[in-house]
Amino acid sequence: MSSQHAATPQSTADAVRMVAEAIAACEYRHASEIADAALAQGFVDTSLYNARALWLERQGQNEDALTEFQRARALAPRSFAILNAIGLCLMRLQRLDEATAAFDEAIRINPAYSPSHQRRGVVLGMCGRAREAEDAYRRAVSLDPRNAEALANLATVSARNGNHDSAQRNAERALAIDPQNATAHAALALVEMSRRQFVAAESRLRPLVSDPKLMGHGRAVVLNLLGDALDEQGRCAEAFAAFDLAHQELRGIHSPRFEGKPTMSGMLERLSGWFGETPAEAWRPSDNGNAVQPARLHVFLLGFYRSGTTLLEQVLESHPEVATLEEQDFLAEAAERFLTSAEGFDRLLQLEAAELEQARANYWEQVGGLGIRSDGKVFIDKHPLNTAKLPLIRKFFPAAKVLFAIRDPRDVVLSCVRRHFEINAVMHEFLTLEGTAKLYDRVMGFADICRQKLPLDLFEHRYEDLVSDFDGQVRAVCDFLGLEFSESMANFSETTRGSDIRSPSVQQVRRGLYKESVGQWRRYHDQLSPVLPVLAPWVHRFGYEDG
Repeated sequence: MSSQHAATPQSTADAVRMVAEAIAACEYRHASEIADAALAQGFVDTSLYNARALWLERQGQNEDALTEFQRARALAPRSFAILNAIGLCLMRLQRLDEATAAFDEAIRINPAYSPSHQRRGVVLGMCGRAREAEDAYRRAVSLDPRNAEALANLATVSARNGNHDSAQRNAERALAIDPQNATAHAALALVEMSRRQFVAAESRLRPLVSDPKLMGHGRAVVLNLLGDALDEQGRCAEAFAAFDLAHQELRGIHSPRFEGKPTMSGMLERLSGWFGETPAEAWRPSDNGNAVQPARLHVFLLGFYRSGTTLLEQVLESHPEVATLEEQDFLAEAAERFLTSAEGFDRLLQLEAAELEQARANYWEQVGGLGIRSDGKVFIDKHPLNTAKLPLIRKFFPAAKVLFAIRDPRDVVLSCVRRHFEINAVMHEFLTLEGTAKLYDRVMGFADICRQKLPLDLFEHRYEDLVSDFDGQVRAVCDFLGLEFSESMANFSETTRGSDIRSPSVQQVRRGLYKESVGQWRRYHDQLSPVLPVLAPWVHRFGYEDG
């Protein structure tokens, strides 16, 4: 051990100097050890807590790192740098509202600090607030035209929106400042793939994957893009391996948050048991639930992720008499109260008219709070996994119609494995092939029980029918909803270009209809083989051919 590493700080100033030298040399563990020794001697300074936090961050111990950063902030409440560190920690912990508040406070203290705006943009993007995120990136660049990460973020936004020239411009500006910027390279890879330059995209991404400094979420994004580039070259086994490596990276980050905690699969198993014990008569409504409903018709668009719910929602939103809500869960609080315990489930059955009216009023108040004008329109609440809330939906909104989206289960599971989701308790189950198939099986099983027990006004929408016979399928959906077919619906891919779409399906939806998405699973038969027996009952149940 060097004399530097053996040295013990003799004062607060000595400790601060030693910590700063260790951090400058990227010796984060040593910096943390110095901080531990200094604090044990009673020396106190923000930099000591900061040093411990930086080391904990690098070990993936974000909760502990957050505690240390908060201790540092107690000593320096107006430090925008510490607030930025707190915001980044909260972002990694998926505590997005708190992260946004931390960056907002940092900006209030120092509105001219460009990285605060850039990082706030990242969190807003994770929340699905794409336009606000883009505004934040632009503000960051206006404050510091050499903020390479903000330029790269802007390039990514443009690439995902199909503005390829703008994406290329901003990515190249970022790389002129920071030639190794992984976000900018990933944005250029998106542009290259949009131009069908898949070998070029692969060549761009390979060095990033080989770089040991690229870790965590960024590495997972790059691996996913590499998988897409390999898929387009017909190299399916290599592509699947890249997707699996991306999942491994995300499991390393997120599994500590969810180990030992309830899963959606487990909840659905319990729900199925409680539901199976209740007679169908218990779900007969006492009223039609329309007392506080501003919309002329209330519709829930359900199913499973990657089943075409976003595509259908965007088609319907193109109709002048339709308003939509995309993946905002206004039933989460009620679901927590009534669907997570046997006692709660019993209370749901016994809710009285006044309580139901209040629940409905709360729901519509939240819809209006987003600025959605549903008055007199067909209002569509699209959230695939609200399938798990069908008993709640039936109890709260007995007059509502249900659009239930179906797609070949094998294509659904493959697509879930391929796409990148922001990780929460449900999405964590998608980080293994087996977990994805198990969740699909549980959701569809629960939906079947609901369809047997509940008097649902339901239309089964098949993704493949929309792709093969757009007009015929859309007219059938319109008939179910009491709408006249509108020619504007055929141009849905154009109307979505300026829209904030939260779903990972956004790029596919903006491409319009394409038949290549049907039967993709056949190319990955070998990779999917471990879960095909789990999916087989649903393949038969929904009338798809054996492969």
